[in-house]
Amino acid sequence: MDIFIVSLLIISSLNMYSCGSSSDLPGNITKCKIADEKCLLDGMNYVLNNFATTGIKELGLVKLDPLHIKKFSLAKNPNSPVSIDMTFSNAELIGLRSSQVKRTSTFTRELSRPIAFEMFSPKLTLKGPYSIDGKVLILPIVGKGDAEISLDNVKVSAIVKFVPVSKGPQQTYAKAIEVKIKLEPSRATYKLNNLFNGQKDLSDNLHVLINENWREVFSELQPDIFGAMGLIFKSVLNKALSKYPLEQLFSDP
Repeated sequence: MDIFIVSLLIISSLNMYSCGSSSDLPGNITKCKIADEKCLLDGMNYVLNNFATTGIKELGLVKLDPLHIKKFSLAKNPNSPVSIDMTFSNAELIGLRSSQVKRTSTFTRELSRPIAFEMFSPKLTLKGPYSIDGKVLILPIVGKGDAEISLDNVKVSAIVKFVPVSKGPQQTYAKAIEVKIKLEPSRATYKLNNLFNGQKDLSDNLHVLINENWREVFSELQPDIFGAMGLIFKSVLNKALSKYPLEQLFSDP
């Protein structure tokens, strides 16, 4: 489910592509005009296709595939049929390198409107150590071990709000203050090792339940997942945006 963090790393890619000229930045990165939607779209896909597995250290862009996630948590919701305390630690998100940005809006100098974009990912997988306790639909669930959660054919939509931060003449930086993410997969698959202290019958029954009812499980967890992912991506995005002022990000004055 952490798979949703994908989206905002791509927005940071937008920054990576547009910030500077090919003569002074690695990877033949070129500037875009601030209102050139096609250039920005091509730039996001350029960074994703060429730097997903390496990142760009000089520009503050972390490696996207696999993307290391130190910690990700969901809290119980007593009013939901899916009420769980679930934590991933030192997990990896895999599959961003095969994603493609389909649409993006453009910046304004004053950052007066949010940036929106859509991306498609054939498959995104979150793998790593987990712990879980609570209930899923009609069954209790408890476990601790390794998990693998996959989303197929994922449409990712994201909206990011920015504010300008002035650090002097011609030194205006963009700061992300809100990130909203929406995921629409065609399928979700859950594999949780060592449920119920390794009791196979109970584990098999639970896996049948959550995978046959994947849409209901996914829907109930969406608000917490998307909120957590938005915070993670805001942090990643602001790290990238802190490297260059807007005056250097785009080719038009």
